[in-house]
Amino acid sequence: MFDFGLGYTELVVIALVAIIVIGPKDLPRVLRGLGRMMNKMRGMAREFQGHMDAAMKEAGLDEVKRDLQSLKNPVSAVKDSVVSELNKQDESFKKYFGTLNDAAKPAPSGASDTTRAIAGTPAPSAEPPAAAAKADGEPADLKQAS
Repeated sequence: MFDFGLGYTELVVIALVAIIVIGPKDLPRVLRGLGRMMNKMRGMAREFQGHMDAAMKEAGLDEVKRDLQSLKNPVSAVKDSVVSELNKQDESFKKYFGTLNDAAKPAPSGASDTTRAIAGTPAPSAEPPAAAAKADGEPADLKQAS
């Protein structure tokens, strides 16, 4: 059915206005005539649609319509394949970065220097870099820069 965006309150207001303007005695006759007119309009619309469908078949547009409908399916298939390929790439990236994270983790504290060198972590120095200072009180980094 047709949707004109009317709610129940709007329909009640229209009905009240119709009762006031037309009058309660003539309202059933007017509504019956309105129903007959709507039936005729629907019949005309069905007939027009039938003629349009027949004209489409004669002109070969029916085949064009089916071709356009069939074009929707390959587009959906391509989209699905692209999404699945992206998901595969995402999984491979996760695996790759997971192995990088595992390799970057420090070795156990009891490991030797050669084990740390293989794992890619530097060997600890005797004193932290912040504590390395010259005898005159300047840090070693600042002394080298000047």
